[in-house]
Amino acid sequence: MPKLVIFDCDGILVDTENLANRRLAEWLTAAGYPTSFEYCRKNFSGRSMASVQKEIEEETSVRLG
Repeated sequence: MPKLVIFDCDGILVDTENLANRRLAEWLTAAGYPTSFEYCRKNFSGRSMASVQKEIEEETSVRLG
């Protein structure tokens, strides 16, 4: 049985923001909203997927979910 379990939910120990933004750019492009990693990093870093989806759907005719 482990004596200690560490949960890194805010990216302090492991920076997952770049990985998440790369996957987000791929997913959005495949869904009909062509974008890049750089755009996602600049505009969507630190935001929830729900807020990103809402913004894109309000600005475009692309429906993501």
